[in-house]
Amino acid sequence: MRQFPRRGLAKSLLAGALGGLLLGAGTAHAFSFDFGNDDYDYPPPWAVPYWGAPPAGYVPANPYLVRPLLPRGLRDELAAERKRFMEGHQEALNDLAAMLYGGKGFDRTEAIKLARKIEGGSGINLMRFFPPGSAPAWGSRALPSIWTRQEDFQAKADALGQAAAALAEELAKVPDPKQAIYLPKPNAPFECRDRDDPQCKVPVSPGVWEKFNKLSATCQGCHLGFRGYGWW
Repeated sequence: MRQFPRRGLAKSLLAGALGGLLLGAGTAHAFSFDFGNDDYDYPPPWAVPYWGAPPAGYVPANPYLVRPLLPRGLRDELAAERKRFMEGHQEALNDLAAMLYGGKGFDRTEAIKLARKIEGGSGINLMRFFPPGSAPAWGSRALPSIWTRQEDFQAKADALGQAAAALAEELAKVPDPKQAIYLPKPNAPFECRDRDDPQCKVPVSPGVWEKFNKLSATCQGCHLGFRGYGWW
């Protein structure tokens, strides 16, 4: 009879035992009928500090006690969609700021379009990204106050549209030449030899800056109460 070295036999038995354990664990995991909520495997979003000023006597509710929650995958999709949506608002505000504060030439038609874009993404069109049961698990800056203070959030969303509409209306005004503030056209540096040439400038209503600052403050005011701080 052939004899196997004891050391080699022990290694073979140990390798076989470990392989069996790994295979069994993998099979059990693959065919596990665990329908639990995977949110509890992650730190909750309310671990992010809340810097807003809640109403007197307000006791924040835990959104994870509000059932039923939408499936995790759907909530992640909503979070990604609203992130892209908000980034569009930010880009529009940045472009408006560049036009009004000398970053690039002023185009009245484009400026009005940007303001209307923000207006169109406010109110109910903004609220649709935060349906009941869509509280995120992790990786989102949306605070639970969005779902526990729906009326306040709705008011902020409506105020955003009103501020954007007011800015668009002010941008459309052609003011009195004596009161207007003149901004350079988009291609003025290339088309105009004289920077002071009136043909190279656009008259803008002085009230535009007030309306723009109000729109910017409306965005910031909503973020203070409904968006947490992030690491990106």
